[in-house]
Amino acid sequence: MRVEVKLFGAEAHAVGADSVVVDLDALATCGDLRDAMRAVAPALASSLGWARFAVNGRYADDSTPIGEGDELALIGLVSGG
Repeated sequence: MRVEVKLFGAEAHAVGADSVVVDLDALATCGDLRDAMRAVAPALASSLGWARFAVNGRYADDSTPIGEGDELALIGLVSGG
């Protein structure tokens, strides 16, 4: 399946786009997505070690399954004040 991962802040700046498209197997997890993104977007390699994914608006761990049509986002460093 082909998925689009939304990017924000430094991660979007690193790849020069607000999203990346990744091809995954049908039974993929966020861990599989993390590995695939290293190949598709090498500029994110340093962020992918600690950044989190969100699936359909909820934080997900690497064992979370990804389904066709899910909304995916890579969440990098967030600061507030």
